Amino acid sequence: KLLLKLQPISPVPTSFGVNIAFNDCAGHMYFGQLDTFNAAFQDMFLPVRLPLAFWPHLFESLWTGSMPQSCWSVKVMDLEREVVQLLIRSQLGPFVVPSEVRLEEEDFDFEQEEWFACWRPPPGSAGGGGGGGDFLGGAEVFEDDEEEVVVRVETVCVMVFIPPSYHLLMRFAISSHSTIVRILTDRFQLLSYMDAFFLAWSHEAAEAAAAAAAQAVAAAVAEAAAEAADGLALGLA
Repeated sequence: KLLLKLQPISPVPTSFGVNIAFNDCAGHMYFGQLDTFNAAFQDMFLPVRLPLAFWPHLFESLWTGSMPQSCWSVKVMDLEREVVQLLIRSQLGPFVVPSEVRLEEEDFDFEQEEWFACWRPPPGSAGGGGGGGDFLGGAEVFEDDEEEVVVRVETVCVMVFIPPSYHLLMRFAISSHSTIVRILTDRFQLLSYMDAFFLAWSHEAAEAAAAAAAQAVAAAVAEAAAEAADGLALGLA
């Protein structure tokens, strides 16, 4: 096993070659070259070196203005709540602030998003409709049943230390069908890597959905085959 220690001067994803030279117990000298070593953006993520009890207070302090030369960005992800929760656990688990952080509420209009999700016309019907409304000029009109849309937003805060001396903070506001990620950092160049970082999440979510669909189809085929075999057995009896 070979342990390669890195001490970044500037947090930039890169790749480089590694030459090795070593000698054995007999005094023989050996030289070689390893495969190209890649240091990705997320490879530079480190947890904050403070006890976990202090993480919420540090996050609040940095988020509310104590970070010098701070810059903001926002990302919208149209993914289901369960998918986002799974990706946060798998990709950012060690950096999640473990207790509640006292911040202002997210001002994104999740109620409108939930309303559109609830009234989204099902596929396979004319104009995308499937019952529950009339069509006027190609638009589907629903009767107002005066039912309020229930919105449940979960907040997850993530704090990452980027060597040698930078911070990357993320606040996830997660609803049933969409997530708003607000990002704060004291190095604006880091924001250029966030689109690719979250695009990989979308790809992973699509792959997971395809795998789940394939499993569902396989289970349905197996069930149908079992029912056909049972029917054949009864017919022969």
